[in-house]
Amino acid sequence: MPKSNQMSPEELASCRQQLERRWKNRKVDEALLERAWHAVYEIATLLYEEFGATRVAVFGSLAEPINFTKSSDIDIAVWGLTDKVHTRANRKVWDIDTEFKIDLINFDITKGLFQERIQQQAIPIKKGEQPTLWKTLYRHLNRHVFPIVEEQVYEMNRKKLTQRINDECAKIETTVRAIAKALEDIEVLPVAARQYIEESIANKLADVYRGMERIFERIANEVDGHLPRSSRWHKNLLEQMTKQRPERPPVISENTFLQLGELLEFRHKVNNIYADELIYESTEEHAKNIEKLFKSFSDDLNMFTDSLVQHQEDA
Repeated sequence: MPKSNQMSPEELASCRQQLERRWKNRKVDEALLERAWHAVYEIATLLYEEFGATRVAVFGSLAEPINFTKSSDIDIAVWGLTDKVHTRANRKVWDIDTEFKIDLINFDITKGLFQERIQQQAIPIKKGEQPTLWKTLYRHLNRHVFPIVEEQVYEMNRKKLTQRINDECAKIETTVRAIAKALEDIEVLPVAARQYIEESIANKLADVYRGMERIFERIANEVDGHLPRSSRWHKNLLEQMTKQRPERPPVISENTFLQLGELLEFRHKVNNIYADELIYESTEEHAKNIEKLFKSFSDDLNMFTDSLVQHQEDA
């Protein structure tokens, strides 16, 4: 299987040129954005009126309309909620009938680069504010969202894609560290407490894969222009990341692909069987290997994002 460092400079330049053409030809789906913002206002009203939120704001893909697609999540940050109240609010949001997946982030517990990105992108929704024409919401961001000079399109999108990948990797790394800590704790805990730690480790392993998959979804949407839709879409997406495409080199290596395939199967079990039916030996095996897998995954992604950097031969 080819890797980006095995492609010739000419092949990589051709990929970047193809990707630049794709990014320049993207169109904003105005009807989709209008529906998305309608959902946002419904959720903001709920957070203010039922849960006492002090502030609500949109960030992520919806804050950059050119990047928002049917498969994009709506990222909403909320301020002024305790962990317990945020959990209850999250459950209520999940019950809302909407075509979009909502990620409700408790801003008060965010840190570092992720917190900075929310602050930079935030489009606030004021309490009692009525839905407005979606275009007006982006006025203060116009220079960042809609490049004035056509030549800026590629570089702006490359930087944003790389930033999103790095942000997601930082969150995954936090979960990986938590798994390592749980493996240490389980050795000294009473037998009666082991089951709860085992379940926690299994769920965190599933979270790791979901974070990695979010990165693959973003690459599929923003670079490939194609996200699998079949009942096997999780497996198909993983396979898609191994392939060289006109717009890019392969994203992951054969070794990473094989390990992620095993983790995907494990995640499916976590999501589809009762916790007490999980065999801890299987959970432990994945947990002990997760740091090594994350390093392999990160190395592949660094190689991929490096391949996006334009050079003189691209002109």
